Amino acid sequence: MLEIIIHGRGGQGVVVTSRILGTAALYDGLYAQDFPLYGAARRGAPVMAFVRIDDEPILLRGYIAKPDIMVLLDESIIDVMDVFLDLSDDCTIIVNTTRSAGDFRGAHPEIKDLRVFCVDGTGIALEYLEKPIPNVVIIGFLIGITHIISIDAFMKSVRDELGKYPENLIDKNIDGALEACELMTEVRGAAR
Repeated sequence: MLEIIIHGRGGQGVVVTSRILGTAALYDGLYAQDFPLYGAARRGAPVMAFVRIDDEPILLRGYIAKPDIMVLLDESIIDVMDVFLDLSDDCTIIVNTTRSAGDFRGAHPEIKDLRVFCVDGTGIALEYLEKPIPNVVIIGFLIGITHIISIDAFMKSVRDELGKYPENLIDKNIDGALEACELMTEVRGAAR
């Protein structure tokens, strides 16, 4: 079973990120759970979401304690939450930041032995959407690293989960995510 924790702030699409991943896993014929944990329900407040994906039925319930993958949609969340407490020894961390993986790891010695990938998801989102909402872009980067869901299932899930938005905005989100996925191909292995 693959367990993922997504950290971010209200308004960044943390919950939508978990929904897209969970829905895409279902489209790929896998079993999935996705659920959020809210603090104060306001823009900018810390938000967490959890995703479990497996090829067998998932009977486990409750929050994820030791994720296989941690996604930080906003690196400033580290200043208000101890997100690196109690991670598994083989946790992969994806950070939305302009810093390099080496710089990020150097600033946080508690994760020095973990796989850390950094991407400027906000920069890519601004390029495609003209808005600093990096969640779909970061999913593209995650797919490039893990291949946990197929691109086809991802695109279908984005269309379903963002269906209330204009079609051109959905297309721009997908295009930004595909760029991030392609970017991952170029940096694979550079994180260690």
